[in-house]
Amino acid sequence: MNVHRSAFVPPPKVMSAVIHVVPGEQPAGVSVAMIEALTAAAFGQRRKMLRQSLKGLKGAVEALPDVGIDPERRAETLSVDEFVALGRALTP
Repeated sequence: MNVHRSAFVPPPKVMSAVIHVVPGEQPAGVSVAMIEALTAAAFGQRRKMLRQSLKGLKGAVEALPDVGIDPERRAETLSVDEFVALGRALTP
């Protein structure tokens, strides 16, 4: 649903819209908290390779090759499924 710019004070120079997001199913074997920790660490340092950005997350760098992820990749190149696989590997 579009929201006309006159609905704001002062009116922005861009068009606005309201969206409705429906959460999907939670992947089995990994918690939302784990995925949040992984993504926060992975995206916390712009343009860093995973081997550097995940250093602060215990066991994450060592688990990358175990789930088929090259430690020299950057966070923005990983799919959701790859984050889930890494999260599962780190879940006790």
